[in-house]
Parts: sequence; structure tokens; C-alpha cells
Amino acid sequence: MTARFVAGVLALACLSLVGCSTKEGQRIVQYERGTHLQEKKTSAAGRYTLHSPGRPDVTYLVQKGEKVGFRPGHENRIEAYAGDNPPVELDRSAAHGAYWQFDGKSGK
Repeated sequence: MTARFVAGVLALACLSLVGCSTKEGQRIVQYERGTHLQEKKTSAAGRYTLHSPGRPDVTYLVQKGEKVGFRPGHENRIEAYAGDNPPVELDRSAAHGAYWQFDGKSGK
């Protein structure tokens, strides 16, 4: 066996053990000031919660492949969005430190 073949087999074995699914409690995307658009495509359907300092948490059901993130809103505000759910408007101070977290798969 060649070294390249062995390295390839080991890489595939590591990928299959680790997987690429989203884990419960994992931060998906965090608001960063100065960035125009911040979003991630979800890798699992489930509950996604927006955590923002000084505001109650907001939880939405999101389907696999939909996007969660932050974008500029009206009047110098930030919109936090998750899939087809209504966006949550944040003032810039509340957006600082805000993030979307995966809380669990649907039907759990």
C-alpha cells in the first residue's frame, strides 16, 4: 500500500466517525459588527434559538437547508432571521453579542 492510499483511507474513516451534522447547543452564526450579511445554511431541521443580550430568547422551527443569520434592517437596525419565520429586529447595541444556536432536532 502506498502512503497516499493509507492517508486517504484514514481521512475517510475520520470523516465517517465525526460526521458533519449540527450538534445540540452549537452556535450556528454570531452577529459581527461591520459585516454586511452573516448567514449559515442549516444542516438539520429543528429548533434554533436567537440569544441576544438584554432581550428574551426567541426560538423558531427551521427546516434543513434554510438559512439563519443577520442582515441590515430599517433605520440602522439589524434583522435576525431564521428560515421563513418573521425576522426579529434588534437595535445595534442588542445585536452586539447576539447569536443563533441549534437547540435540537424536530420531534424530539
